[in-house]
Amino acid sequence: MSLYRNILKQAWKITWHNKYLWFFGIFAALLGNGGEYEILWRSLGSDTNQVAGPTFQQFAQTGLFSKQIFSNISQIMTEDSLSLLLVLIISLVVLILLAFGVWLVITSQVAIVSNSAAVIERKKVNFQAGLTSGIKNFWPVLGLNILVKLIIYLVFIIISLPIILSLASSAVLTINFIYIIAFIILIPLIFAWSFIIKYAIGYVVIHNSGFIDSIKQGWQLFLENWLISLEMAFILFFINLIAGLGVILLILILAIPFLFLGFIFYYLVSFLGFWLILILAFFLLLMIIILSGAVLAVFQTTSWTNLFIELVKNGGKSKLIRVVEKIYK
Repeated sequence: MSLYRNILKQAWKITWHNKYLWFFGIFAALLGNGGEYEILWRSLGSDTNQVAGPTFQQFAQTGLFSKQIFSNISQIMTEDSLSLLLVLIISLVVLILLAFGVWLVITSQVAIVSNSAAVIERKKVNFQAGLTSGIKNFWPVLGLNILVKLIIYLVFIIISLPIILSLASSAVLTINFIYIIAFIILIPLIFAWSFIIKYAIGYVVIHNSGFIDSIKQGWQLFLENWLISLEMAFILFFINLIAGLGVILLILILAIPFLFLGFIFYYLVSFLGFWLILILAFFLLLMIIILSGAVLAVFQTTSWTNLFIELVKNGGKSKLIRVVEKIYK
């Protein structure tokens, strides 16, 4: 456990003593907990009839690929060109904001990796250094994130096909059995691919590797340390779970005085005071969620970065192998 204990301790020290990283963590948190958790939660937590997300039928109901769409557009252009121009301007603004949001998320992820690695190697860094590294490595890291998301959703669709087929087939038991087999086979592949991309990002940001080379290097590092990667993922999963429960408990504790004050203002003071208390409680709740998400994002990214540096420099031995060796000795 010393390998993971040292890594997690150092990751927490970096997270706590470099609070400017929390700003990057706010946006990096939008990437989620990682691909290895996303596919698992969506597969286990979804209704089997909705496991594939929105169906093609629901998507088709939008009329986006209707035969009449071009005629409708031409009709709008002739009859109400001002409204069409307004819609196009709004769409362009939304696209620009979306692109800026993606840039901010990826840049923040790179900044955390870069600056945490620099702190581990006892180099002086600041907010500007992280931002510069984020801009420099934006495109390859964006490509790696898109790649991992595409693979996740592709596998998710493959896993969901038996459920979709079962809606139009009487052989429900056979199809459900196929679903279980596909789930068992493909979920480990998602975990493996997610670890490879994490290491590939490390190679891009820390070692300046190219896009293709980083994937090859990440693959090699994963092959040599696949059990360590899996153990680290489970440890971080339980830390996130405990932290999430802690945040929920904190919110419930803070809710008690706000409810008490709300009732006092509602019945004894004024209705306006009640709404002020309600708005204050809402913003406090929002701040707790944003701050806890940012801290967890920085801690998790820093933990993986620390593990990456340790494996590249010194290698490692998994806890399971060490336990087995002790038993045999």
